[in-house]
Amino acid sequence: MLEQRFLLFAGPKEYRTLERIAAQLNNGLDSVMGYGGFFGYFSRLLLLSMNGLNALGLSYGLAIIAITVIIKLLFWPLTAASTRSMKRMQKLQPQMKAIQEKFKDDPAKMNKKMMEFMKENKVSPLGGCLPLLLQIPVFIGFFQMVQSAIELRGASFLWAYDLSRPDTIFTIPGIDFNVNPLPLLMGGTMLWQASLTPPSPGMDPAQQKIMKYFPLIFLFMLYNYSAGLTLYWTVQNLLSIAQMKLTRTADDTAPATAAPAASLAPKKKK
Repeated sequence: MLEQRFLLFAGPKEYRTLERIAAQLNNGLDSVMGYGGFFGYFSRLLLLSMNGLNALGLSYGLAIIAITVIIKLLFWPLTAASTRSMKRMQKLQPQMKAIQEKFKDDPAKMNKKMMEFMKENKVSPLGGCLPLLLQIPVFIGFFQMVQSAIELRGASFLWAYDLSRPDTIFTIPGIDFNVNPLPLLMGGTMLWQASLTPPSPGMDPAQQKIMKYFPLIFLFMLYNYSAGLTLYWTVQNLLSIAQMKLTRTADDTAPATAAPAASLAPKKKK
């Protein structure tokens, strides 16, 4: 006689409940949340933070905004340094273009001279990308968390009646197009932020066009995703814009320091 036993769980995917049952039965039940791997660490941390802020009396929409502000404050020094580096690089573009023109027939020497020039003036071509790269794990972790968090289902904020679904306010008849304000705000703030960010030196026109319309790609990708995710990204963009303006204002009011000039003229032989 063959006898088989199965243990079933019938209930919501609430992480704290699943984690408690998994610890009691040692069966890894909490893995159904999809919080494994490197990005899963951020998902768990963000979910616990969101639930903790909600327990303090904040709605889930305000909790998402509070988490976004906390993340921005943690990255503030790095982003501020990046903004200053990009601004210095923008001022040095005439000299950098002169180096590119002078050594255009010798790419290896041109790259060497460019690196020497940037090192001398304390700028880095990766300065603008580093803060974004460091925030990608947080964004992916937030994306995973929002997709699986049962807490956001039915949680309303402003016009969004459910933060786990798109914030559709009406559908255009005839074409069945859903109007979702938060993704549109997200795309608008990304375009605004892109307009304030100077292009990297040496970037060809084709790459500049791609970067110019990159926010539209994000808008298309995230248009029908949950309102909680687009709320996070919109607030993140607004805080980044405010930081860029504050950093530039502080730098403009600070005493100017002259950058060392690079000598591009060939040395005379004795």
